[in-house]
Parts: sequence; C-alpha cells; structure tokens
Amino acid sequence: MDINPILVTSTFPTKEEAEKTAKLLVSKKLAVCVNIIGPVISYYEWENKIQNDEEYKLFIKTLESKWPDIKKTIKENHPYTVPEISKLLINDILEEYYSWMKNILA
Repeated sequence: MDINPILVTSTFPTKEEAEKTAKLLVSKKLAVCVNIIGPVISYYEWENKIQNDEEYKLFIKTLESKWPDIKKTIKENHPYTVPEISKLLINDILEEYYSWMKNILA
C-alpha cells in the first residue's frame, strides 16, 4: 500500500456541491482534511469559447493509496462533464501531520 502524502485539487460550481463532496471524502476516509477556497474566478476554453465562472476550489489532503477512489468518487458526484481532478505529490511534510494522516487513513 502506497502511503505517500498527496494533495488533490478539484473545482466545483457551487459552495454547496463543494461542501457535499468534502464531507463525503472525509466520511469515507478518503481524505483527512478538505479545504474549500472561494469563490475563485476561473478562465478556461470550452467549446471554442473563452469562459469565466465563479468556482469553489477543494484542497484534499490524503495518501496516494486513496487516489483511485478519490478520482472515482469525485467523478461520480461532480456536475461537470469534465471535472478538474489533479494530484500533487508532497515532497516534504511536518512529521506529526503525516503521522496523523497515516493514523486516520492507512
């Protein structure tokens, strides 16, 4: 089992959808903590047009072993056709925080 710490990010169109997903990830023990930042303004190209929308950004703290289930859970509960789901490797972390993560999730 891979227990490297990672940070997963995703965006949601409403605070309510972001909160619902954050609670789901923590309750299923897929994440130890989810921060919701927003609203943020996102600019992107969709269907050959430049779009901009207010969104809510999730910062999901977890272990790499949870990555497949996090992707699946977000995709199944996301209103977007193509949601942003990104994984960032954490190269350094406070040991006490990492121990807490492993205690909850491993």
